[in-house]
Amino acid sequence: MPVHFKHLDSGEIDTTESFFSNQFLRSRINSGAESNEGYDPILAEGRNDEWCEQHWKDVKANELKYDEDVNQYITLTLADLANPKSLAFTNQYTVGIDDDVGQIAVTLPEQIKTYFLYKINADFLLLNLGLFRPDTNILGEAYFDKGESYYFSAAHNLKAVRGGRSGMSDVLEKLAGGFGKYVEILRYMKNSADNFLSFNFKFSKAEMHDLEAALSKAARERKDSGPPRGEETRG
Repeated sequence: MPVHFKHLDSGEIDTTESFFSNQFLRSRINSGAESNEGYDPILAEGRNDEWCEQHWKDVKANELKYDEDVNQYITLTLADLANPKSLAFTNQYTVGIDDDVGQIAVTLPEQIKTYFLYKINADFLLLNLGLFRPDTNILGEAYFDKGESYYFSAAHNLKAVRGGRSGMSDVLEKLAGGFGKYVEILRYMKNSADNFLSFNFKFSKAEMHDLEAALSKAARERKDSGPPRGEETRG
């Protein structure tokens, strides 16, 4: 369900999905990274099955250039930042940016949980590198390989769970292939809009320091304690 909020600057009522969609799409256009660049909407139109099987690599490569679905995914991921229920779930799987998710993944008993682990931490890297790190603008391509790897691993595990490709696995593969591009769009969004998170409370530097310290402590304790109690037996 959409989350309604009031802009602190204008007092207007909006939904998080609408707000972030407008912000993200505007940033795509203004930064020169418009949607569906290079996509051919009629490449496979009217082709028979035999032709599609022979040219499946070309067909898939073309499909990966269509990223309206990625726009929607990133919009909803941003909107989840304002949803406490979503944050409570993602916090179960999020690890530090310098930690290795792969070391945790091998301890999980179910592939669906491995999928969530990779997906949530890939999203965390995307948003962190694009919007939230104080050194975002000077990081360059640091951690890009890790983000790409996490999204590819999430797609692989999802396909294994579902027995093949799905709309979500395709989106995750697109995010993996274009990870750096999407980070740069988010960086542009951050730098060009002072109020991209205007519906959130504004914290003082001291409050932000305390919050970061608390989150870091919680992440260390979660890492030291291993999987949550009962994780091995829950279905």
